[in-house]
Amino acid sequence: MKNLKAIIFDFGGVLLDLDISKTKAAMSKLLNTEMVAPYKNKYREITLALEKGEMLPEAFIFAIQSMCEPVPQGREVVDAWNAMLCGWQQDRFILLDELKKDYNIYLLSNTNQIHLDYVLRELKQVYQIDNFEDRFFDQCFYSHKMNAWKPEKEIYKQVEAAIGLERSEFIFIDDNSNNVIGAKELGWQAYLHPTNTDLRLTLNNAGIGI
Repeated sequence: MKNLKAIIFDFGGVLLDLDISKTKAAMSKLLNTEMVAPYKNKYREITLALEKGEMLPEAFIFAIQSMCEPVPQGREVVDAWNAMLCGWQQDRFILLDELKKDYNIYLLSNTNQIHLDYVLRELKQVYQIDNFEDRFFDQCFYSHKMNAWKPEKEIYKQVEAAIGLERSEFIFIDDNSNNVIGAKELGWQAYLHPTNTDLRLTLNNAGIGI
């Protein structure tokens, strides 16, 4: 793609395999109920607060515990919350190394400290990668550290200001259609990636042959 200088990737579902239904099932088991209102509404409220940095992990764990009977251990809450994180297809590490030769690479993720701690620990222990952020990315943008959340316009504006590129000079890849729409509304070149599938196909669709 002519004039392209950078690629911004979403994290879960694009680079890291993700299955949100696993956390939904695990949380429903802790709550001893299906994830329906009013539980669904309260759960949505506290998870959003966690991912926007408005709630500390300890407060999130306590909030989930307060919804449960019997009350689970904190570790059980963390394990249920992390259940959606399904590991890595190792060819994505190779792909990122290849892309960095020609482009600046950024990460833009709706995430939280609990998930980030788990992922970085897994990368080190299972894949022997202890410098993930510095090795593969020019900069990482995490919702809980930015106090903003995709598809809110504020988070995209913060990224734009940080990378200092024209919108014609970068593309954005995400597996959530709302996030892609939100980015396009600001004039970003954004592409929808089918969750957990071959990233090279999406890059090819964006005009990046690799």
